[in-house]
Amino acid sequence: MNLANILWDAGILSVILLFGVKIGLAMGFAGLSRKKAALIIIGYATGILALSTLTNPYIGTLQGYFTKYGSIMTIIMATILIIAGSYTIKEWKQHQKNTATATCLAMIAPCPCCFGAVTLSIILIAPLIGASALTLGKYAAILLAIFIGIFYLSSKTIAKLSKKPYPILLGNFMLFAGLYFLASAIVLPNINSVLSTKMSPITIPNPQTLTYTIIGAIILIGLGILTNRKNSTLIK
Repeated sequence: MNLANILWDAGILSVILLFGVKIGLAMGFAGLSRKKAALIIIGYATGILALSTLTNPYIGTLQGYFTKYGSIMTIIMATILIIAGSYTIKEWKQHQKNTATATCLAMIAPCPCCFGAVTLSIILIAPLIGASALTLGKYAAILLAIFIGIFYLSSKTIAKLSKKPYPILLGNFMLFAGLYFLASAIVLPNINSVLSTKMSPITIPNPQTLTYTIIGAIILIGLGILTNRKNSTLIK
């Protein structure tokens, strides 16, 4: 397996893991029974498999379309998750309880993002690694179901270990997922072009300049952390 395949495989696995954790924790924190949780897990797996089956005959056309507009779609998903995460945290800080609106938003927001992100990943990745969308969709559906189940069952343990309220955990994770997709919108579309470009020899800067650059970056990161701790009402 070449470097491109490894990167793309890691990309789709990270998307599946991300939503597996988010959906599993949301179901566990919402107190859903195992029967309802099982039905939701089956629904997600079936949905991924159905979308993979529907897109498989048109994979070539869809890949070109999603390659062109994939960044826009990813930014939209990132925006939805960031807004949902911020609102969940805000509701908890205002009411100090799990409001029905916040709980509903935490459960519903990942649904379209999950189907969209996993399907988009399958369409973009399948032709590059020489697999059909249907084959990749089967593995994605199984892995997603496994991850959701694991984190649903371990949600109470995770909450006890973290010692944070459920809405704060969910909100922070949605913010993290949103930032992940925001970064993906910038990075992922350029991976193929970078890998296919013949690289010129790397010029290493003067060691003194490099040292100053690293020190400056560390100082800026430290100042950013201190500023956020003092002024941010979101993470306090």
